[in-house]
Amino acid sequence: MTTTKWVIDAVKLGELRDVPTEEVYLQDRSRRAVSMPLVMFVLRSGDRTVVVDTGGPAEEEQIRRMIPFGYAVGEEERLENALARLGVRADDVDLVVNTHLHWDHCSNNNAFRNAEILVQRAELGYATAPCPAHLRAYGIHGDSEPPFARCLERVRALDGGSEIASGLGVLPLPRHSPGSQGVRVDTGEGTFVIMGNCVDTLDNWANGGADLPLPSGRFTDLPAFYASLAHLKGTGWTPLPSHDHTVVEQATFGC
Repeated sequence: MTTTKWVIDAVKLGELRDVPTEEVYLQDRSRRAVSMPLVMFVLRSGDRTVVVDTGGPAEEEQIRRMIPFGYAVGEEERLENALARLGVRADDVDLVVNTHLHWDHCSNNNAFRNAEILVQRAELGYATAPCPAHLRAYGIHGDSEPPFARCLERVRALDGGSEIASGLGVLPLPRHSPGSQGVRVDTGEGTFVIMGNCVDTLDNWANGGADLPLPSGRFTDLPAFYASLAHLKGTGWTPLPSHDHTVVEQATFGC
């Protein structure tokens, strides 16, 4: 059986700034701060386009309410301009996968008006009633509608791993959030895995040569987080973290 081969474009949709390293690297005590790009992955094969994660808001009012760190979106990083550079129309995308429902991964779901949106059922359930410490991560504040709730009529909830198209599959990767998931992408250069916030950066993945990658400092269940990392490590797939500068600098994978 022939498997469809995809090409992956990693697109920067803004940047978090002045993020304490303890948020990114578990138990980091250096008191440094780092910047982190917000990455949307555009997957193409033939005339089909699939998007994984849709970034954060570009409107200043939303940014002030939602984001505890510095945050900037350049004009070229606005969703419509980033897609135009790839020659992609949002209305031609028929499938969006959210690795999880934190605001920086789903704020532009509503731009893809013709797309079905795939989320793990556990993530959707938790996002509707998270613990108070996680309200901001899901974009919940006051009476405003959180980003994940804008397109619920187009959301399909998944229960665990699934093949979602030829050459594409999702795999559960809790517990950065309860229902985090990754996306396996078969390409002409081998298999990649888009890891969401299960792995923030390639430094987390390498972890100084340790047997397992390093979790971020943001999690809901640390033993389950380590289990997800062990599973990823065992696949042998090429990792694509969701907040790594070198990923957006290389930009294209699998061609």
